[in-house]
Amino acid sequence: MRDLLHCRRGSVAFATVVALVPLIGAVALGAEAGSWYVTKQHAQNAADAAAYSGGLWLACSLSPTACTADPQSMDYRGKQFASQNAFCNTGDGTAYPGRRCVTLASNVTQSVTIALQGTDAVKATVSQTQPAYLAHLLGLSSVTIGATATAQVKILANPCVLTLSDPLAFQGSTTVQAQKCGLSSNSTQSNSLNFTGNGLDVSKAGAISGQGDCHDNGGGQCSKAITFAPPVPDPLSGLNAAMSTLSTGSFSGPCGTTLTAYDATHKCYNDMGNGANKFKFGNQTYNLNGVYFFNGPVTIGGGTTLKTLPGSSTTLILLPGATLTINGGPVIQISASSTVVSTQVPAALASVVNLMSQLLIYDPEKTNKNQSVSLTGNSANYFNGIAYFPNADVVYQGSTQSYTCVEVIAKGITLSGNSNFDNSGCPASGKIQSQIVRLVQ
Repeated sequence: MRDLLHCRRGSVAFATVVALVPLIGAVALGAEAGSWYVTKQHAQNAADAAAYSGGLWLACSLSPTACTADPQSMDYRGKQFASQNAFCNTGDGTAYPGRRCVTLASNVTQSVTIALQGTDAVKATVSQTQPAYLAHLLGLSSVTIGATATAQVKILANPCVLTLSDPLAFQGSTTVQAQKCGLSSNSTQSNSLNFTGNGLDVSKAGAISGQGDCHDNGGGQCSKAITFAPPVPDPLSGLNAAMSTLSTGSFSGPCGTTLTAYDATHKCYNDMGNGANKFKFGNQTYNLNGVYFFNGPVTIGGGTTLKTLPGSSTTLILLPGATLTINGGPVIQISASSTVVSTQVPAALASVVNLMSQLLIYDPEKTNKNQSVSLTGNSANYFNGIAYFPNADVVYQGSTQSYTCVEVIAKGITLSGNSNFDNSGCPASGKIQSQIVRLVQ
């Protein structure tokens, strides 16, 4: 008996069992807390998706001309994307597209709320309330696991320079004045915004954004750029389908040897090709007033002066297949019309005359990498209006004069020299809408 009382065999096992009780409890409590963490991550994903989708809805409502109106509400879109991440309001049986919500236990509830914050942000709050198990020992009968996210709509300065697919390049000692608007590139290339010159000054330009990345030669200009931004809608894209239907057959015939604007009595086009009775620019001054259509290779060379006189207006439209070359330093002082009416255009364009307000030049020609259209302004030359080259690369050196509607939209643009841009006086149909949605919380 004495030996039995003094035997130490099994004492370690007993101590181990005693120690394991709180250890197992701690591990189990940790596992429960771990499940809360996983639920928290899922809730955050749902909140992020809900806030961002609500932000996209808000962006569209703030800029209705840039996107198609959404038939659903902001609240619907937010809750739709939360449901796609397995979070739904308890009792909400709405059949959201892509819904992944599951039937929860009777003692588990979920909540999703979408709320406007100010005028430019959307906040999503997601939570799940569930019973506590081992945590009940700590006085918790239930636990609410939640997450919030806020998406802000940032409206960029309306770009007055936009490239549709090629980079926006800054070349030479370029100085850009664009305090009331910005510069944007829809190129997705690594040099979507390409600063290659020395002595560049874009300090007086609004927001500079590119769908791709930015490249510079060490001048630090990329620090001002917003890269990997969403694409900027082309406000004049509606012109292209109607313009593409034009041909010489859309007119009564060539205008003859005199430059002639289209109207109810002169339904003709100016033919710049070779041959008899075909118009060509000569070494003289042309006072412009109206809408002019051109066929063939259009060359405006040295010795030519194009002027829009006070009280007059100018729109130059090249027919499909026509080309534009400006060389030799001609004098060009042209201003677009604030209003174009249906009697100034062929019937095929009657439905898009609203897009021709302040349209100065429309040129559908295609250029390759070795070609470009050069628009050169200075103290004597100016292009007052919207220059639209949807398929061409343009080298643009604008006027040093200031006008309230100077905008350039082209496949690609190289800015060279000094340019003044301002679209505050452009019609809403021609203004470029640009904004981004970003999660800020």
